[in-house]
Amino acid sequence: MPALAVGDTVKRVEDDRVVETVHRAGLVVVQTPQAFRADVLRKAHAGGAEATDDAALVEAIGGDVRVVDGDPRNLKITTAMDLELVAALLAGGEV
Repeated sequence: MPALAVGDTVKRVEDDRVVETVHRAGLVVVQTPQAFRADVLRKAHAGGAEATDDAALVEAIGGDVRVVDGDPRNLKITTAMDLELVAALLAGGEV
């Protein structure tokens, strides 16, 4: 799966209170698309685990998930603001 090193400081928070500053070493943000052999991916989806991405499903069945360099231009579109950002970038406008 493509991944980018975490550049921001990450804090663990409980009830609006910082309880830990998480060390970034070894942390990555993963991107999509993620690629797996079709038979492995089918088995992972049939496994019944809850996950936020295909890689987590493959991990849940004991699969070996590897990381490759991601691309910061590969933006995830989840919210309306994300869509506006990408539209502005594609139009060559200011962000």
